[in-house]
Amino acid sequence: MELAKALEQWLAEDIGSGDATSLAVIEERDCRASIRGGPGTLSGARAMALLFMQGDIRCELRFTDGDVLSTDIEVAQLEGSAREILARERLALNLLAHLSGIATLTAAVVERARGANPTVKILATRKTTPGLRELEKQAVVDGGGGTHRMRLDDAFLVKDNHLRLCDSVTGAVQSARTAQPELELVVEADRLEQALEAAQAGADRVLLDNFTVEEALAAAKALRPLGVAIELSGGLTLENIADYAPHGDCLSLGVLTLGAPPVIFGLHVD
Repeated sequence: MELAKALEQWLAEDIGSGDATSLAVIEERDCRASIRGGPGTLSGARAMALLFMQGDIRCELRFTDGDVLSTDIEVAQLEGSAREILARERLALNLLAHLSGIATLTAAVVERARGANPTVKILATRKTTPGLRELEKQAVVDGGGGTHRMRLDDAFLVKDNHLRLCDSVTGAVQSARTAQPELELVVEADRLEQALEAAQAGADRVLLDNFTVEEALAAAKALRPLGVAIELSGGLTLENIADYAPHGDCLSLGVLTLGAPPVIFGLHVD
């Protein structure tokens, strides 16, 4: 969904028939306000600015998405209708808190992983909040990560349930190649034998799911000579990412978009 339209819908969800408190206790007047927050990696600033501009509020950003914030630093200055600013306050802060939380966790994961493997890629998955996928994926990018599939039509990812419903790993790879040869083809494997079959069948990348560090090391040694890219996923966290990083070309983590703690922001009227 187009961001401008999404923001209008989310605002309507929050406002209902009107901001009863502001309409009752504040006369129509202009004011200035600032948004402060941090520490963390900023994401959602562009969306926040658009939200305020939709209400004819001037929004001057002090930082851009991807910038690293110190504690309680001014991120934006606002000027315009006091009622409009307060009506949009919570939605703006929610977006900043959630998206900056994702970017901040991603940045920490990237730093730790690349300390062990400077070329490894950190990827987000499709484990995203409905309606927020593009923003959440962008937050991962703002934190230095990358994206897995945005949608189901972006690439093939043959998972365990697909394999239960077809004849074999090799058959699944061949069918996918025949259907859309231009798409990247990834096969999920929960044991080394599956991974080897997928590589030998011509998969572009093998996703090793829930392997231990020792299993990942053994699998990497067996798969490297076959020229297939290796992805590790399942059970990866900030705490163990450095142990896994040397054994994969990319690491995908659902926790980036599902479990990132928020970065707290506040709006303060001058």
